[in-house]
Amino acid sequence: MFSFTICRGSKDVDAAVPTAAPPSDASPEKVAATAAPAIAKPVVQKISADEAARFYDLRSGSGLPSGACMYIQSGDTSDFDGYLIAAAGHALQRQTPKFEYVIAVPERRAWRGKDEPDTNKHDPTYSEEVLATAGALLRHLCPDAILCKGLLNQRNIIPWSMMFNEPERYAPLIHEMHKVTVGWTSLEALAERILDPELQSLVLDMNGSMGYLAGLVKHLGPEGEKVLGRKMKASGMPLIMMAGIQAEVVAQTLKLPGRDPRATKNAIYYPDAVRSLLRLAKEHQVPLLLVTNNTCNRLIKFQDANEVISRMGLKGLLQRIAQVWFSLPYLAGKCVPFDWVAFTAMLLYGRQPSAIKIDRQELYVGKDDPSVLVLRDPGAPSSDVVLDNLAGTELWGDVESVSDISMEVMLQLSRHAAAHTAC
Repeated sequence: MFSFTICRGSKDVDAAVPTAAPPSDASPEKVAATAAPAIAKPVVQKISADEAARFYDLRSGSGLPSGACMYIQSGDTSDFDGYLIAAAGHALQRQTPKFEYVIAVPERRAWRGKDEPDTNKHDPTYSEEVLATAGALLRHLCPDAILCKGLLNQRNIIPWSMMFNEPERYAPLIHEMHKVTVGWTSLEALAERILDPELQSLVLDMNGSMGYLAGLVKHLGPEGEKVLGRKMKASGMPLIMMAGIQAEVVAQTLKLPGRDPRATKNAIYYPDAVRSLLRLAKEHQVPLLLVTNNTCNRLIKFQDANEVISRMGLKGLLQRIAQVWFSLPYLAGKCVPFDWVAFTAMLLYGRQPSAIKIDRQELYVGKDDPSVLVLRDPGAPSSDVVLDNLAGTELWGDVESVSDISMEVMLQLSRHAAAHTAC
């Protein structure tokens, strides 16, 4: 136990949209329902560098079985925070005995022409360039990880004019470094390893597109899917989902044609895989721990790249990725490493409860579109906003959601990861 001394479519795009104000003639009840829930005072905690290091041995203070454990991270390879958690996974792999680390990266829809109105157009050649760039960055940061190529995302909603161009923006970083062989692993090989009796437990997250899961489940088959679910349960870890909107407030997501405002970015790209993920969790009683964009915006935010680099302790390749990503004009004053909140929650969950505040909520899922994920506080009164947000959904069940983590704890954990990157 630890002692404490006290626009791929970017998640950031959603973060920039303000909450709509209630109408001027709204009743007091409607105004109250539209306003964000009151935020409890943050827990003030700090950890030392030595204490932070202990969290990167995932067996220390957790319930992982003694046998081999696999962590499959859903790769998010445009945003800086996707590379930050990838590098942190490398630190986990180095410090946790009998620990296998997989980064599953989807093939995202890609198109060179910025004026093309069809956001689901796809250029396989350009998509391979995107994967090659992301794969090289990941291989530099995570030399020992298994990099697995997922399926082509089912859909894209981000206009091409807003899409981040990895080959153009990140490729110059690679040219400065020695050449690496990415060495993609197939979903079939990943399925074989999951079925191996030697592997006793498995941890999943949803910090990016879950497109790989649809192909993985197909290779596993019905009986193999049961093995996957049992090993997820055996880890004693929750399924971390960077997802969800709050039912009690007006949805703050970016308005785009064809997008339900309640739809979560990580879930939008491959809804069928999200449905499979939720089914696995329910059938095998794997707890869900959700982290919303609004929570991240409240807990950790920086003004610019220099502040991110300084306070998170970045160096080397991570520092250069941060400089590129946070130079995007629309992120000025709104530099939020969203995935880092989710990764930190995974490290802290069940190991140091005083370092993280978790609420119990109800999860509602879109009947026709499982990328619609709505959290409802069961103790809050109903309202027109709540009813609108729950329309067309069905109750999935009770889940946990992160409401507070000390920023200083998150920063100390990031400094440890940054100090132990491979480059």
